[in-house]
Parts: sequence; structure tokens; C-alpha cells
Amino acid sequence: MVFQPQNNNELREAVNLWCNNKENALDKYGNISDWDTSKVTNMSWIFTESQFNEDISKWDTSNVTNMSNMFCESEFNGDISKWDTSNVTNMSFIFYKSKFNGDISKWDTSKVTNMDGMFHNSKFNGDISKWDTYNVAYMSHMFYNSKFNGDISKWDTSKVTNMSGMFSWSKFNGNISNWDISKVTNMNHMFSCSQFNGDISKWDTSKITDMSCMFYESQFNGIMSEWDTSKVKYMGYMFYGSIFDGDINEWDTSNVTDINHMFSHSQFNGDISKWNTSNVINMSYMFVKSQFNKDISKWDTSKVADMSNIFSQSKFNGNISEWDISKVTNMCGMFSCSQFNGNISEWNTSNVTNMNHMFYESKFNGDISNWDTTNVTGMYNMFYWSKFNGDISKWDTSSVTDMNHMFSNSQFNGDISNWDFSSLKHNINNIGIKIIKKWTTIKVDKKEIECCVLFQPIENEFIKCSTCHKCFDISIKTSWIDDKNSCPMCISKWENNNIYLME
Repeated sequence: MVFQPQNNNELREAVNLWCNNKENALDKYGNISDWDTSKVTNMSWIFTESQFNEDISKWDTSNVTNMSNMFCESEFNGDISKWDTSNVTNMSFIFYKSKFNGDISKWDTSKVTNMDGMFHNSKFNGDISKWDTYNVAYMSHMFYNSKFNGDISKWDTSKVTNMSGMFSWSKFNGNISNWDISKVTNMNHMFSCSQFNGDISKWDTSKITDMSCMFYESQFNGIMSEWDTSKVKYMGYMFYGSIFDGDINEWDTSNVTDINHMFSHSQFNGDISKWNTSNVINMSYMFVKSQFNKDISKWDTSKVADMSNIFSQSKFNGNISEWDISKVTNMCGMFSCSQFNGNISEWNTSNVTNMNHMFYESKFNGDISNWDTTNVTGMYNMFYWSKFNGDISKWDTSSVTDMNHMFSNSQFNGDISNWDFSSLKHNINNIGIKIIKKWTTIKVDKKEIECCVLFQPIENEFIKCSTCHKCFDISIKTSWIDDKNSCPMCISKWENNNIYLME
């Protein structure tokens, strides 16, 4: 009697036995190629991660509706060209990471709605140009990192809503200019790290809400000037590391909330001065190490909370003096290693809490004397190796907990004798002797911050004080240590002629 499995579980049990003990399977079920699978509706996961590569060409699949993950990570590469797939609705990940590269050109896919990850990381590069994709709604990661580069120009994509990661890391560079993507809402990572550089200038993008990472490190540099981006909310990493430098100035960005890393490490230097950024909340890392240096002076930044590293390592040096940064809380690394030296004296920094690395190795030396730093807790590395030497004597540092390396190797030598260090929890390194000579030593003596400041004489020998609760580290005696082993911070007057560096 021919073995006739009634459902997925029975079929899977038989397949597992066949793959693990073929002799027993033959005795119990007969040859796998002769099995009657006419009653099976679900073949999902049947050969997943198996070594199976035998003849199943005559299997009756006429009632199967689900083939998802069927050959996922398998060795199978047999003939299934004549399978009846007319009732299949789910083919998601069917050939994921598989060796399959057979002929499936005549498969009936008219009822398939889900093709997510179908050829993800697969060897497949066959002809599927005539597939009926009219009912497909999901194509995300379909050709992700695949070898496929065939003709799919005539596919009907009018019902597809998700194309995220579809050609990411793939070799595909075919013609898809006439695709109807009017219902697509998600295109994140669609062409990231891909070879694609075809014409998609006429695509209807009016429903898309997510374009994040869409051209991340891609080769695309085509025309998209007429795209409708009115519903897009997410553009983070969109052109990260890409060669794109086209015209996108007329894009409607009025609903975009996230543009973090958008042009980081990219070649883009186009005009985006007209962009409506009134709803953007996250601009972090937007132009990191990019070529961008165009006018963005009129951008509405009134809702932005995160500007961390936005111009880090960039060539930008434009006018942003009128930016409204009243809601920004994070400015960490904002101008680190950048060329920027513009006027930002009137910025409202009242809500900023993080200024770590803000001007690290930067060219900036402008006026920031009136900045409100009341809520800032982090100033770590803020002016490390920077050119800055402006007046910041009136800054409110009462909330700052970390100033470690704040002025390390910098040009700064201003007066901060009236700063409030009462909240410090971490070290202060390379402060500069002129800066601290007027500190109130009573407060210093009461602090219990280990190795808060180190003095280094010309002889390159470090100095330790034992009377300031390890606040000042003194290991040798010098001319400015008194007879009682007190450091200058513990007495009213002291000499500092030999001290040139604090570290």
C-alpha cells in the first residue's frame, strides 16, 4: 500500500525518518518518490536543514497552500518543475539559504500572497519572468544576498505593501522601472549594499512611510527628484555610505521624524535647503564623515531632541546660527573632528544634558559664553584637542558629573575659577594650571573624588597630595609643596612656575 500522509506532521515524521534512517523508512513507508501527498495542505519546514536531494518530482502538491521554509538551508536541487502550485498562498523563505537552482519557470503562483525571503541567500538564478504575482502582498527580503539577476520587469506588484530588504546585498540590476508600487508602505533596506542602479524615477512612492537604509552603501545614483515622499516618516541611514548625489531638494519631508545617519559617509552634496524638517526628532550622525556642505540655514529644528555627532568628521561649515535647538538634549560629539566654525552664540541650550566630545578635535573657536548649561551632566572630552579658547567663565556647571579629559591637549586656557564642581563624580584631567588656581580649596578638600587632578612638572614626574582625599595626586615633593606636605590647593598661596600640564 502506498503511504499517504494526512497532514504536515505525518509527512514531516516520515521525511525525518527517511533522512536519518533510509532503510527503516523504506520498510515503513516505501520509496519517498512514490508517496501520495495529495491530502497534504501544509508542506512548510519539511526539508529544512536536511541533506535530502532525491527524486520527489511526482509528488502531488495540488492541495498544498503553505510551502514556507520548505527547503530552507537544505541541499535539495532536484526537479520540481511540474509541481502543481495553483493553490499555494505562502512561499515565504521556501528556498532560504538553499542550493536549489532548478527550473520553476512554469509554477502557477496566481494565489501566492507571501513571497517574503523566498530566495534569501540562495543560489537560485533561474527564469521566473512569467510568474503571476498579482496577489502578492509581501516581497520583503525576497532576493536578499541572492545570486538572482533575471528578468522580472513584467511582474505585477500592484498589491505589494512590503518590499523591505528586497534586493539588499544582491546582484540584481534588472529593469523594474514600470513596477506599480503604489501600495508599498515599507522600503527600508530595499537596495542596501546592492548593485542596483536602474531607472526607478517614475515610481509611485506616495504610500511609503519607511525609507530608512533604502540605499545604504549602494551603487544607486539614479533620478528620484519627482518621488512623492509626503508620507515618509523614517529616512535614517537612507544614503549612508552611498554614491548618490542626485537632486532631491523638492522632496516633501514634512512628516519625517527620523533622519539619523541619513548622509553619513556618503558622497551627497546636493541642495536640500527647502526640506521641511519641522517634525524631525532625531538628526544624530546625519552628516558624519560626509561631503555635504550646502545651505541648511532655514531648517526647522524646533522638535529635534538628538543632534549627537550630526557634523562629526564632516566638511560642513555653513550657517546654522538661527537653528532652534530648544528641545535638544543630546549634543554629544556634534562638531567633533569637524571643519565647523560658525556662529552658534545665540543657541538655546537650556535642555541639553550631554555635551560629551562636542568639540573634540574641532576647528571651532566661536562665542558660546552665554550658553545655558544648567542641565548638562556630561562634558567628558568636550574640548579635547580642540582650538577653542573662548570665554566660558559664567557657565553653570552645577549639574555636571563628568569632566574627564574636558580640556586635554586643547588650546583652552580661560578662567573657570567660579565653576561649580559640586556634582562631579569622575576625574578632571588636563585642566590647565591657570584654570584652577582660584578654586575654593575648602570645597576641594571636602570632595572625595579619586585622582581628580594630576600635576605634572617639566621633569615628567607626577605629583601626589595626601591631604585632599586623593583629589590631587602628588608622588614627589617640589618647590611649591610646603613643609607640611600640603599642596597649593590646601594653602592660600602657591607657586606654579614649573607646572605646565595637568593630566
